[in-house]
Amino acid sequence: MRISQLAAIVAGLAAASAALADPTGADVARGAAVFKAQCAACHLQKATDTSPPIGPQLNGVIGRKAGSWDHFKYTDAMRKSGLTWNAKLLDQYLENPYSLVPGAAMGLLVPVEKNRADVIAYLATNPEDLKQKERAPQ
Repeated sequence: MRISQLAAIVAGLAAASAALADPTGADVARGAAVFKAQCAACHLQKATDTSPPIGPQLNGVIGRKAGSWDHFKYTDAMRKSGLTWNAKLLDQYLENPYSLVPGAAMGLLVPVEKNRADVIAYLATNPEDLKQKERAPQ
């Protein structure tokens, strides 16, 4: 095999691996920054925080049934939605929560597709910083 053919194969495999690693082209680091700027006021709580968060824990949200985190008081609409969060549903929800779950309580829309993709990629990493301490439902 020629060196040029081998180089082409290696380059192709590298490109395929990159596509498999993140087929959306989303940027996890940028997603963390967008999350901090747009979402953390309601969803981020570290064990050392004293102020109560407005929204539920998002660590491990992908694959979790909507409205199921025991330590948050969800709206009836969210609890009864029957959704299990995946990237596609999170994208729809972040774009317009009320169209996906009429009666949802989330007060923020994320209209920019790139921002949604990056935040979802960040959430998919299950960042430890997003774990909230156990708390009684509000």
